[in-house]
Amino acid sequence: MPGRRAFLGAVLASLGSFMSGCGGSERPPSRPRQAPLPPLATSRLDALLPLAGLKWLILARPREIASIPWLIPPIGTIVPEDRFAAFAASTGLDLRQIPEAIVASYAAEEGEASAYVVRHGGDALTIERAFRRRLTGAERRSVDRPDVVRVSGKIGTASHAFAAIGPDVVCFQQGGSVSRGPLRVATLYATGKLTRSPAALAEDPLRSLAGRFGAAPARAFALGPFEGELARGARGLLAAATAIGAAARPSAREGIALAVAVAGDFSKSGEPAERELLAAWDELARGSFGHLLGLDAPVTAPLATHSDEAVAIAVELDPGRLAKGLADATRNQIAEIMR
Repeated sequence: MPGRRAFLGAVLASLGSFMSGCGGSERPPSRPRQAPLPPLATSRLDALLPLAGLKWLILARPREIASIPWLIPPIGTIVPEDRFAAFAASTGLDLRQIPEAIVASYAAEEGEASAYVVRHGGDALTIERAFRRRLTGAERRSVDRPDVVRVSGKIGTASHAFAAIGPDVVCFQQGGSVSRGPLRVATLYATGKLTRSPAALAEDPLRSLAGRFGAAPARAFALGPFEGELARGARGLLAAATAIGAAARPSAREGIALAVAVAGDFSKSGEPAERELLAAWDELARGSFGHLLGLDAPVTAPLATHSDEAVAIAVELDPGRLAKGLADATRNQIAEIMR
């Protein structure tokens, strides 16, 4: 009996020594490390939207505009404080705190689509949840990679889509194709899966117009060819135009410096085209809409110029009159957007 107990003790001691030795000298096999994801290409918002199918786009830096003290009252005339607050509550986005944003319109076989690309300082998940609360049906969520999420669905009968691209960029789309529209293209650009299709401002004439306007905090572009009523605009100048652009920036006199340029081949018709553009501006300013915006009472007289590639006009406007006119002209549209 003592021998049997001694043998059992020795076996248990040996087993304990073996087990403790294994636990101290070896670790469970570790999982292989995954390669880090390539960084998202989101440094330029205009590089996230395609040129194909583009009709027009507006680029703005709202936070910069809203931080100019003397522009605060005109902004409040166009969009009252309570509408900003309601928009932030329903979307998770405070428009006055957005560093930059783009609104664009596209034409495609599936129908027209509107795209909104926003660089924000909020929480992407909060913005996504706010979007999903507005959906009324057909909701679908896709995770392309941990930092790229897409959501689509219906609001009423209209198709809507959302994408969070990294921590600080979101994209919205209304109408058009969810699988092939500008929002899907934006995620492909950002992840480097689409490299051959040119972005919105990557080629002339929009590239040249964007360079002409520089870093203005508000810019707008429309791509030709222009047809029908549009072709007759600017006293017929738009019929031969390839694009038109405008830019607004604050002036040293606390006015709005507005520049408008029509792109096209003016190598042989620059001077007469310049005169036509100035005459077209005068007609617009004397009309009811021009009077509403204060175009007939500018801070400085309009100045027209020309080059081989464009004719342009520059004028400085009173921000108070411009804001009141825009508020009166767009009250219903602003209310719908900010609802």
